[in-house]
Amino acid sequence: MTGAHLAFAAQAFHPSLGTEVATGSLSCDRWRLRFEAEGFTLDIPLGRLRIDVETHGAKRICFSDPEQPESSVYTLDQDILREVHLLGNSATRNQIRAIRSRGELKRALIITLGFAVGFALLAVVVSVLLGVMVRSLVAKVPASWEQQLGEEEMKELRKHLAFVEDPKRQAKLDRAVAPLVSSLSRPGLDLKFYLVEHPLPNACALPGGSVIVTTDLVDLADRPEEIAGVVAHEVAHVTQKHGLRKIISSTGPYLVFRMFMSDGRGLLGALGDGSQLLVRQSFSQQYEYEADSVGFDSLVAARIDPRGLSEMLRKLKAVQESGLGAPPQLQAFSTHPATQKRIQRLEAKWEKLPEKSGFIDYDQAPPRQ
Repeated sequence: MTGAHLAFAAQAFHPSLGTEVATGSLSCDRWRLRFEAEGFTLDIPLGRLRIDVETHGAKRICFSDPEQPESSVYTLDQDILREVHLLGNSATRNQIRAIRSRGELKRALIITLGFAVGFALLAVVVSVLLGVMVRSLVAKVPASWEQQLGEEEMKELRKHLAFVEDPKRQAKLDRAVAPLVSSLSRPGLDLKFYLVEHPLPNACALPGGSVIVTTDLVDLADRPEEIAGVVAHEVAHVTQKHGLRKIISSTGPYLVFRMFMSDGRGLLGALGDGSQLLVRQSFSQQYEYEADSVGFDSLVAARIDPRGLSEMLRKLKAVQESGLGAPPQLQAFSTHPATQKRIQRLEAKWEKLPEKSGFIDYDQAPPRQ
């Protein structure tokens, strides 16, 4: 709607009307904006006219006069902003441009936000589908090949780590993990434990079940449950096949999709090429949380007090905060990220545990074999 003296449906407030609202029409000429209703007329000179648009609700266009602060006129007809006299006056034209600029900015933000939300949802869907494909591919890996991969990585670790035979510490380790080993016994999982001299208390596990524990971790533990907790966490990395999932995921979505669609062809080659990731890089936070949860459940199933894991994490956190670090070539032994959050999640899991008694007393009876 453009042209001179066009009328737009409108309503007005004015002190003379009391609490009533006048319903009438709004028009404009070169000098003024005029509202007309039965028995009531309101004129606002264009030089004093103030134009605003409500940001919520019906998006009414409001007109007011600073010299008549108790009066106002509004319309729902957006076409009034294209009225030739309003656009012909510099003062009102600039206000209309500012209103349109705000509207365009808001629309741009809404569109941008829409795209961002869309991409975020797409990323979530892709991540879920990728996880499903990776798990499917991992399920195709023969247990014998996984065992062989672990043995090869053990050979590499022997080149860099000082494996030791310490009967006293080995006995402490074996005693702590004996009930866990008995509970976790299953085909394809052959748990073997090794001690290494290392400047940090920690542990890691390789595909197939080789578990490497540092002498400092054994010395740091005040209770067998603390050693069992760390081992349960590391074994969970093996049972959940985090190492293999990490290697496959590192090839990228395109290759994962190709391997999945080609029924796993090229899978073992990709695993062989990326096997160095098993000990050169730490696990993602997602894998750490999963290993904590699975390890906690394994401890409960073995009748081992699961609080040992969070107790040891507190000690490892203290070591981390002391400024000690792992040599670059041994990233598998670096302190895991977000330790405090992991502790909080484990404590929450303990609070939800329905039965908090009946655990093995290492001091009263030998662990079951």
